[in-house]
Amino acid sequence: MAGRKGNADRSYTPLGTAAPTWSSPQTGRRRNVDNFFNSIEQGDKSLRLSDSCPPQKTKAQIDVEAAATEARESQRLKYKGKAGSSFFTSVEGGGNSLQMTSGRVCGQQPTGAVETSSQVEESQVATDQTEKNEETTTPVEGKIPKKEGGEIGGGEMRGLLYSGVSVEDASSDQTAQNRLLIKGGKIVNADRMFVADIYIEDGIIRQVGENLITPGGAKQIDAKGKLIMPGGIDTHTHFEMPFMGTRSIDDFYHGTKAALAGGTTMIIDHCLPQKGQSLLEAYEDWSARASERACCDYSFHVGITWWSDEVKKEIEVLCKEKGINSFKMFMAYKGVFMLDDDEIYQAMCILKEQGALALMHAENGKLISECCKKMLALGITGPEGHELSRPEEVEVAAVNNAICLANQAGCPLYIVRITSKGTADAVATARQRGKVVFGEPIAASLGVDGSHYWDKDWKHAAAYVMGPPLRPDVTTPGYLMDLLANGDLHLTGTDNCTFNPDQKALGKDDFTKIPNGVNGVEDRMSIIWEKGVYTGKMDPCRFVAVTSTNAAKIFNFYPKKGVIQVGSDADLVIWDPNATRTISKDTHHHAVTMNIFEGMVCHGVALITISNGRIVWEDEQLHVTQGAGRFVSRPVHASEAYAKILIRDKVRVPVGVDREAYDGPVWNSANAPANSVSKAAPKQTQNQDSKTATRHGHRDLHASGFSLSEMGPRYKGNQVDDNVKSKVGHKVLAPPGGQSSITF
Repeated sequence: MAGRKGNADRSYTPLGTAAPTWSSPQTGRRRNVDNFFNSIEQGDKSLRLSDSCPPQKTKAQIDVEAAATEARESQRLKYKGKAGSSFFTSVEGGGNSLQMTSGRVCGQQPTGAVETSSQVEESQVATDQTEKNEETTTPVEGKIPKKEGGEIGGGEMRGLLYSGVSVEDASSDQTAQNRLLIKGGKIVNADRMFVADIYIEDGIIRQVGENLITPGGAKQIDAKGKLIMPGGIDTHTHFEMPFMGTRSIDDFYHGTKAALAGGTTMIIDHCLPQKGQSLLEAYEDWSARASERACCDYSFHVGITWWSDEVKKEIEVLCKEKGINSFKMFMAYKGVFMLDDDEIYQAMCILKEQGALALMHAENGKLISECCKKMLALGITGPEGHELSRPEEVEVAAVNNAICLANQAGCPLYIVRITSKGTADAVATARQRGKVVFGEPIAASLGVDGSHYWDKDWKHAAAYVMGPPLRPDVTTPGYLMDLLANGDLHLTGTDNCTFNPDQKALGKDDFTKIPNGVNGVEDRMSIIWEKGVYTGKMDPCRFVAVTSTNAAKIFNFYPKKGVIQVGSDADLVIWDPNATRTISKDTHHHAVTMNIFEGMVCHGVALITISNGRIVWEDEQLHVTQGAGRFVSRPVHASEAYAKILIRDKVRVPVGVDREAYDGPVWNSANAPANSVSKAAPKQTQNQDSKTATRHGHRDLHASGFSLSEMGPRYKGNQVDDNVKSKVGHKVLAPPGGQSSITF
């Protein structure tokens, strides 16, 4: 029951249009909206799409379809008798397929007389499987071949063309769960909001519009008065990561389960090799754990924690063969992850060659190491020492350094987990000057501040320890939200890297040993809605942009995700903007036993989360499958990051000056005389006794050469002309302003 997110898009099915124009890859025929449904056979409950000359069926096919229809009708009556007539509603209208419609309004608790959705779905799966075993189907014309991971390319068909075959026979797994019809909600994308229905099949959005004509067997969701947004994308997680002598407690199962409960349908985790470890080896390890446990779709950033020729080669393999287009580097964590400036620059140059994005944890690690020693020497060992040893200016200096290195390498830069005003300003200023840099504040820096480090309860204070630290200035979260809302910062992650109190206690006597990390993957959507939309700082479209769409664009998997449009993945969240919830460790779905947002009341609640076309969160209950998540491959050269850079590479090529060659003499040190270098003349000192007398016999004060150090001990501080007798009544010469009548 956490916050939900959304996304945007530029191409939609026009309102009031049943479906977009389809094209068959086999025949090349085009069908427009007017003639798409040109044959509906009234004698069968299955909707059929046919050419101008429908294929003729054999008697055996007709008999099989009649038997299947009878079986489905029998099953419908069976469920209707159990659940009551209101649970199933027959859709009248020209013999279209029977629509299975939930009589429950979105978010409403089921009544005792109605079976749970999971029970109904299990029965339907069994029934459909029986039908598939009994029926003989003709080949599907123009059926879409799926790519790796199940996605459909933007240039391929956005739907199925069925020729001489029942709609319900077109998929190998047609159940009510993978056919959804969401009616009456307001769709929110990053560019606009509009009321429309959404039809989902096989995990893909097939239709968007009003008065849709859809196949049968779809579960209906009444979303009137609710917002429908693209599922959230958390760009920054650390699930089951080995760190600082322990391992983060949220693994891929608990972490992604919590994400779905909060409306996030995809995460990008960090694969961080140890010093000297192969990047490919670390990637395979992370990938194996994620594929076994993840409940939602996922991808990876790969860390560059050391540098060598081997690392260069592995970066190329990861980009070209593994679907990785972003790499994380550290300026902090000296001796663990930190790289020096020359290594960072070389790595950025390689990333530029491959078309990848450089992610940077920007803090001055060497200075932090010295500051930590200073705090410990002063006897400061508690969590407050963490913030005191990593002041804001140390973070800002590193950010500016990273921007400089990236600009010189011509590589786009992404600054992770922004926690301070100074860092946010540095990113905004760099963008104003034309630098390609993106800024990522996180749920923690937008929702809470660093004053908690001074709490009297050590366990409470330690729960907030993360790097860079949260800032004690209580106005920082609001300031960061302002920049996020207005476009100076671009998207949000969480840095979800959770440790229980006993793990944090590794640093009970030394703050430098407290494992760094906080929660946030479940509450991110709620925090941003509460602090951004509910306060009036951003509208729902901007909310969708910063929680989903911009991430999909920057990391190059848009419009597969991050938008509600035909052909995109059916990752959605149905959001009630009027509901409230209270965040608590007692009700969240993390494995960690602490929550840094404890007690915060958030307006806006995610009622239903849909991942890959399946309802995974409904009625405050999770319906997830461990290992159901799919890896999302991300090609290089994301246009959002590289469009300007590639143009600049063509128009800003350095050009040398065309001049005549120098043909004069060239000095050769080998031919120079041994004593050719003259010694500098000694500095002449003025003899204080030889000063020239002035016309009036006195020393001019503005020309005084008085110096105790030059006078020597024999003068004992006396002036040079102290032995000259003063002349009483002598008129002083006229100064520049005119003669003086004063006499002495």
